[in-house]
Amino acid sequence: MKSAYKINLILVLAFLVCFAFVLLTGLNKALFLGINSLGAYINPFIWANLTFLGDTMAACAIMLLFIRKRPDLIWSGIFATLIATLIVNIIKSYFDIPRPPATIDKNLIFIIGPSLYRHSFPSGHTVTIFALAGILMFYFRSFLSRLSIVLLAFLVGISRIAVGVHWPADVLAGAALGTVCAVTGVFIVTKLGWNRNKSVQLIIGFLLILLDLYLLIFYESKYEQAIYLQYFFAFTVLVAGIREYYLLLRKG
Repeated sequence: MKSAYKINLILVLAFLVCFAFVLLTGLNKALFLGINSLGAYINPFIWANLTFLGDTMAACAIMLLFIRKRPDLIWSGIFATLIATLIVNIIKSYFDIPRPPATIDKNLIFIIGPSLYRHSFPSGHTVTIFALAGILMFYFRSFLSRLSIVLLAFLVGISRIAVGVHWPADVLAGAALGTVCAVTGVFIVTKLGWNRNKSVQLIIGFLLILLDLYLLIFYESKYEQAIYLQYFFAFTVLVAGIREYYLLLRKG
């Protein structure tokens, strides 16, 4: 438990230092153009699929897997999501920083998916993936597992630059904010506890199953290249999640 808090704290400090460096040196635009142009050499399919993993629907759906063994992580995720959603919406509305396509000639940008123009800061996808990563730190204990989670979350953040819709500062701020929200969610649940009633647990699990079904059948992620990953991801999580739900239902 303490090691997970420590790792998350180190990540937050690292992201904030990098964020301050990018702003103070004025490298935000240059870094964006460099990363975005390099990203153009990699198949768009990869970036689209990575950016899908930062979708709030995908992050919420995966929590179904913890319904039986670690319901505390689901409650942590609920608190983290509520806090992150509130803060991100307030910041985006207050600052309303233009996105790259709004300030840079489109001929100079490699864009995958829809062109977005407003509410750039911070990156919501990055907030989401790092909130999920921060919570998963409290489940996976091995160094390799934690490193893999952080690297995957980092690539999701980079994908937001590669698809041409966020500045590096947006991603760094999003990573720091997402990690803080994760730690806050876990802290609240640890200190205040969570509803341990099995009936409540079953209701939340049922709602998560419905969410997974929605992700599988109806949800449009806006990235056509990621549609097969969306189907595979939703179906796999749904099957494994229903099994966990069934075992919870049978549990005395």
